[in-house]
Parts: sequence; C-alpha cells; structure tokens
Amino acid sequence: MTGDCQRCGACCVGLDVLLTDAEADRFEADPRLVALTTLHVRGGAPALRFMRRDPRTDRCVALEGPLGACRCGIYAERPALCRDFAAGSPDCLAARKRRGLPADDLTAPG
Repeated sequence: MTGDCQRCGACCVGLDVLLTDAEADRFEADPRLVALTTLHVRGGAPALRFMRRDPRTDRCVALEGPLGACRCGIYAERPALCRDFAAGSPDCLAARKRRGLPADDLTAPG
C-alpha cells in the first residue's frame, strides 16, 4: 500500500525527528532550514539537532495546512527519517488511526 504523504501528515505529529550529522550540517548552512530545528545539548555529549514541533499542536513546524489536506514545506529537503517512513506501513496506519484519518484512502502501488 502507498499513500499520499504530501496530503496526510499523520506521521508529522508527535514524532521526534532526529537529523543525521550530515543533515544537521546541511540544515545549519541554510538559515531557512535551521530555523525549523532545535538543538538538544546533553551534558558532555555532542549536541543533537531535531526538527522543531509546534508546542500548541505537537506537529512538525514544516507541516502546512490541516491533516488530511496538508503538505510538507520542505518535502524535497526533508530528513531521512521522514523519507524512510513508509506510507501504508503498520507505523503509518497506526499514526493515521491516532489522528482519526481513514486508512481506506490508501491505494495499492500501480
């Protein structure tokens, strides 16, 4: 099964999206992208960069529009964790269920 990840957005709510070191470097080089992230500093360990979430909605700040009719504002530049999240996977279906989105609008690959 696949779905339209540019429309759904269920996986963009409540998920901590950690950027790889290479992604963090790429995002830090672009003021527009780095503004969408937050840095977590842990004691003596290296800092980790995550996508920011809106504290009111718990949604990724790159998500634009209402769930089910949204789009990722950085879809072409999104982190690997987002790229690897498979539409129609058990995790996808669970996220859709948590957000009240139906699974029946997912279509088989054609």
